[in-house]
Amino acid sequence: MLETVTLDPKTLIIKSDNEEDLPEIINYISQKGKTNNINLFLKFASENRIIKKEYKFNRGDCYDR
Repeated sequence: MLETVTLDPKTLIIKSDNEEDLPEIINYISQKGKTNNINLFLKFASENRIIKKEYKFNRGDCYDR
C-alpha cells in the first residue's frame, strides 16, 4: 500500500509497506508530472484556440499514405 503526503510544492513523502513497491512508486511519480503538464497544455490550447471558419476536417488526411 502506498501513502503520499505533500508538504509543499517541492516535497512529497511516499510511504510503502514493502520494498517491492519501488517500481510502482517510480511510475506514480513520473505520471504525476506528466498529467499536470498535459492538463496545463490543454487549458492553454483551449483558451488560445483560433477557429478558421473555412476549415473542413478531412479524415483521409489522418491516414498514412
